[in-house]
This record gives sequence, C-alpha cells and structure tokens, in this order.
Amino acid sequence: MYRDIAHAVYKRGQESMGRYEMPGWGLGLIFLDILLFMPLILLVNYSLQHVFITLAIVEDPSPPAYEPVSLNDDVQSFAEETAPLSDEAANAQPRLITSSLRSTYRTIKAVSGWRSLFRGIACYFFLGIATAFLYGILIGTFIPSLLAAPVCAVALAQLYTGWTHIVISTPSSKTFWQRLPPFKKAFHATALPTCMYFFATELSTFVPRMLAYAMSMNLPDPKKPGVIPKGDVNDVWKGVILLLVALGLHVFLVIPTQVILTRVQASLLPDEDDTIVPFDRSFGGKVEPAIVGGKGFVTVKDAWQSFSRASWVRLVKLYVKIFAVGLALALVWIAVLVPEMFLILSHSKKVD
Repeated sequence: MYRDIAHAVYKRGQESMGRYEMPGWGLGLIFLDILLFMPLILLVNYSLQHVFITLAIVEDPSPPAYEPVSLNDDVQSFAEETAPLSDEAANAQPRLITSSLRSTYRTIKAVSGWRSLFRGIACYFFLGIATAFLYGILIGTFIPSLLAAPVCAVALAQLYTGWTHIVISTPSSKTFWQRLPPFKKAFHATALPTCMYFFATELSTFVPRMLAYAMSMNLPDPKKPGVIPKGDVNDVWKGVILLLVALGLHVFLVIPTQVILTRVQASLLPDEDDTIVPFDRSFGGKVEPAIVGGKGFVTVKDAWQSFSRASWVRLVKLYVKIFAVGLALALVWIAVLVPEMFLILSHSKKVD
C-alpha cells in the first residue's frame, strides 16, 4: 500500500516538475521524511502485520494461570501491571494478551524493551534475500509464480519455521542460525501447509489480475512503467468487484492457510524454549511426542480444528485494527507529502 502511494506521488511530482529544477533543501526535506516515516512503516509492516499476528495465532485461548515474566529490568511486566485482586482473580475470565493491540504491545515490550517489537528481524531479512534469490532462479526457468512461490518456500521451510520460533519464544543467546530446526523435521511437518499457504497467497493476486484482464480494465503495462493508463468510468465498478474478490480470497483462503502453517510450525518449538504468550504444546492432546511414538508435531487437520471460533473472532478483529492503523499512517503520510510537494514545486526554478 505504501509503495503504491509513494509511486503515485512520485509520478505526479515528476510530471509536474517537467523542466524545473528542485531546490537544494528539497532533497533534505525528502530525507527527513524518510527518517520520520520509515520506523513507523517498519513497525506496521513488520511488528503489527507479522509479529502480532503470529502471537495471536499461537496463543492458547484457555490458558492456565499465566503470568509473563519481564526479562527487561527497566520495564515492568504486563501481568504485574494488570493483575486483578485476589477476589477478582477467582471469578474473572482471563483476558487474552492478543485481544488488543495495546496489551500485545505491552507484553512484547516487557520481554526486552522496544527491540522486542522487531524480534526475528535478522532472520526475516535473511529469509527475504534467500527467497528472492531462489524465486529469481525459478522464474528464470519459466516456472509460473503460482508454482515457483510454493516450491521456493518449501525449500526454505527450515528458515520459515525458525523465524516463527524466534517470534513466539523468549530471547536466547543463540543466533537465529543456531535456532533453526533440523531441515528434515521441518520439511516433513510443514511442506504441505507451506504449499497451501503460498499457493493461496499467489492465487489471491493472480485471480484478481486475471479478472481485471477479463473485464478489459485499463491496467498499467509492465513493459511501460512510465506510462499511466487513461481512466474509464466503468473502471470504478470493476475496481469494486476486484477489491471484493481480493478481500474474499484473503479472508477465506490466505488467512486460514496462514493459521494452519503457523500452528504447525509452532508445534515444532523445542521443549526448552519458553513462549511469551500462553501456548498449548499438546494442541488439546492431539500432539504426541516423537519419543513415545508420536509424530512430534500437529497435523494440518488438527491445526485447523484446534483453532477455536473465539480465536478466529479475535484474529479477525486484530487484522481489522492493524488495517486501521496502517490506513491512518498512510493518510498522515499523504497529508505531509502532498503539501511538501507543492512547497518544493513553488520554489523550483524553470530550466530553459
């Protein structure tokens, strides 16, 4: 979303500039905007959309008495600040940590300060680089993206699982590379749900794109990135249809497969690693340890069935709240960038 907004503003600014020279302080103003908004964009795009969502998916909705312990001496634990009185504790229903953005933020921050909001980011960046490399190779061999993305993700199943473990568990002195599960074990457990999730993700963009072509919408030509297609009155209702289709695919296909994959990955968490939210390692008694002859991880079916209706409601509400935060940030960004663009244009010099 932010990339599209930035591209649109840049193109409009480029067209408006024509043969004008930007003032020297204009670049400084743009650099200041980057310093101001990049941390906020990273907070929304990584912390909220990935870390918060992952914790919500694995949190046990019916935990025993649970009190997350602060690992940061300078930050009081969330449980200590909100602990009910003894009489209230016996009657009150336990409030789930991920039931609100504020409680999730306070719990994560209580672990190791503000840095905990970006837990697993080193592994995430490495995973992004590895994914781009493998994906480029597969696409270069003319494998369609609908197949290339799942194949690439399965090949990196060990890294994806390791990232999930880092996000949901307490800090460790080990590097992220040392915390990766054995490849064979990660592949055996997550290959199927990984294929399901990444195929669903690709499908959620492929179907609207094909539908747009079928409805003859005026779409940008990838071979002509500098050309903006002319708008059409009918593109309005066509755009609404595409939006509803994309939203439906994301809600009913992408999110469910993400829940399954994340819960299967979480079931591989080593016993010695503690989690920062209540987590039922047995998934309601469905997971048997490998040492007693069980698989040692939750199956796709059990991962789906063990996610309660209340958990679905909580997760959807969290998605809506995160979308609202992202939209608010985008509006603030536009409110800052548009006046700055006109200010720069008003002080630009015409070049003969």
